[in-house]
Amino acid sequence: MLFKLLAVGFGAGMISGMVKIGWEVILPPRTQSRNEVNPPQKLLQQLGFSRQFTHAYFYFSQDQKVYYVALFLHFGFSIFFAECFALFYKIWPLISLWQGTLYGIIIWFVFHIVLLPVIKTIPSPMNQPLSEHISEILGHAVWSWSIYLVVVALMIS
Repeated sequence: MLFKLLAVGFGAGMISGMVKIGWEVILPPRTQSRNEVNPPQKLLQQLGFSRQFTHAYFYFSQDQKVYYVALFLHFGFSIFFAECFALFYKIWPLISLWQGTLYGIIIWFVFHIVLLPVIKTIPSPMNQPLSEHISEILGHAVWSWSIYLVVVALMIS
């Protein structure tokens, strides 16, 4: 049973990570200049990693840079919180309130309104543009909804 939960959480994390990336293509949360060092890259730099490491990339399709270190952190975040959702889904049903979207909204609030501004990874909420708040809150809701859909679908089977 634990192996199934971990496998489901991993799958939900991978899919939801792709969903969140896709969402940010449609509604980018930050301007290009503010995204020169995105929050995962800045957090790693705050932890002592070099800019060279945090901005490591490879080219895909000739001219498209893929910043793989930030991508690993992005997917690690998604997998971790999808694993948590999958593990708690059966024993704490409130986690799935509003088909999981409340879970994402809470994670958005904890990270984007409280933790990341407190440690100066991103500006304080009052100094973030409204467009960033809209993109991030809706993006986290859709992200966690996709976690919910995958977990429910795979836990039933």
